[in-house]
Amino acid sequence: MGALAAIATIAIALLAWPVVNTFRYYIKARKIGLPIVITPAVPLNPFWLLLTPLLGPLTSSLPGYLGEFLNYGRFTWYFQTKMRIFEKLGPAFVIVSPGAMQIQLCDGNAVEELLYRSNDFPKPASYYRPLDVFGENLDTVNGREWQRHRKITTPPFNERNSNMVWMESLMQAKGMLRSWSNAGEAGTTETSQDTTNLALHVLTGAGFGRFYPFEKGASSPSSGHSMSFKEALHTVLKDFIGVLLLSNSKLLSMLLPKRFDGVRAAVPEFKQYLVEFVEEERTSPHKASEHDNLMSALLRASDLRDVKGEGRRTLTDDEVYGNLFIYAFAGHETTANTLAYAVTLLAADLQVQDWIREEVQAIASEYGAVENWKYDEMFPRLKRCLALMFETLRLYGPVVAFPRAVNDSHQTLTIQGKQHVIPPHTVIFGAFTAVHTSKYWGSEPFDWKPERWILKNENKNDIGREELLQPPLSAFMPWSSGPRICPGKKFAQVEFVATLALLFQHYRVKPVAEPGESPSGSKARLLQAVQDSNITTTLQMNHPEKVRLCWEKDS
Repeated sequence: MGALAAIATIAIALLAWPVVNTFRYYIKARKIGLPIVITPAVPLNPFWLLLTPLLGPLTSSLPGYLGEFLNYGRFTWYFQTKMRIFEKLGPAFVIVSPGAMQIQLCDGNAVEELLYRSNDFPKPASYYRPLDVFGENLDTVNGREWQRHRKITTPPFNERNSNMVWMESLMQAKGMLRSWSNAGEAGTTETSQDTTNLALHVLTGAGFGRFYPFEKGASSPSSGHSMSFKEALHTVLKDFIGVLLLSNSKLLSMLLPKRFDGVRAAVPEFKQYLVEFVEEERTSPHKASEHDNLMSALLRASDLRDVKGEGRRTLTDDEVYGNLFIYAFAGHETTANTLAYAVTLLAADLQVQDWIREEVQAIASEYGAVENWKYDEMFPRLKRCLALMFETLRLYGPVVAFPRAVNDSHQTLTIQGKQHVIPPHTVIFGAFTAVHTSKYWGSEPFDWKPERWILKNENKNDIGREELLQPPLSAFMPWSSGPRICPGKKFAQVEFVATLALLFQHYRVKPVAEPGESPSGSKARLLQAVQDSNITTTLQMNHPEKVRLCWEKDS
């Protein structure tokens, strides 16, 4: 009986723990003064994330709140609901679960305040530590350490590098367009895959000084390697979830199924390439040139000594590797997926496509051959292409939400004019998808309308001199905001605009109709594929292979 009693006591304790813990968080949440949502789904808990694909279809059919609770345990709900859930619950609310208390925030001014007060609301280490897999970096550190990293890592993102991004993007886009146009009327289903390839090549060129033709597959491994640099980098970026699992524990690494063999091999291969590249760069003459890349500029900055007596401004080797990795991680899938969404949406909206092509053709005609397209002259004039990027990011941005945490002291945050005191270490999620569909965007905030970004001008001959809308930061912040705004913002913009300009100078894109499908049916099918999106590391279409597009050259 004693053993049975002990087992019963343990069972009751295990069952009681979630209830007691939830009640404890609920009491803390009430003091904040925001609406409260109680859910058994611990937000972003690996257990829930694994069960969601299985339980989601079952629970979604349940009435009311019962059918929603799993949504709060995963990132996908930010994209699915956008602003709608905040219209129901208010500009901020608290999610209380057995494992955490989190604030969800969509008030643009409060989100902006959160980002600008980076010392009061630093990045929570538990969420960002996995990105230290190759070393600490600008994205994962806080306070003085972040200031040190920023001083060294941001100078490489300069106009010289932007020019390289421009030239490499044009070259890669030319190869991608050649591949797509050669597919003929059968069309291509590899839009997403190919934009990923393009972004990878722009990154290896402008980031690491390694250049690849678009059509070329993985090059041969370097001496002492079993994988090429391109293959190792692509594998690490493509299967980053596997990288995280492998880095957490050696035991877990051994237990992972065979499908993780590729990333298991790629992690040490990529790290070794970084070590070799850094050593090679450091032993070569450090001379700035028009072919400067992010790695060479980073090393030149990190190896400087401060002559004013403030100590060394260097990064450790591991910090160099970590920052090189975060360059790649932050700048690869993000731009690739934005390009894939934009091209697909243009294929579904021929009117917007004609609007973009009008600008591209008018400006490109002044420069002739692509080899004469000058970054410093053309990029600032391609406002509609940039408007296309902004509108695509507004609705289909790669990052749907971001976490910040209260520091060691209680902090006051103003939400809709009312001050709320937030307890130490509380995690606050700013919902970009909700901010980007707020009332600022008018009566149709969920509609994709790139033309909303161009200020009205009655002179139709002013193409190339149009003015872009400058929304307040509280309404649009796809690259974050405040002191920790993404340093690769210009890199991404230049890559996107150069690629779009080359694609649409002489070509049009349209959906390939299914048998018996009307033009309106084809458009609806593309838009359905776009809406059927999910978040892995970034937002992307679940089934990009269902998007079959045909590229036709002007007659």
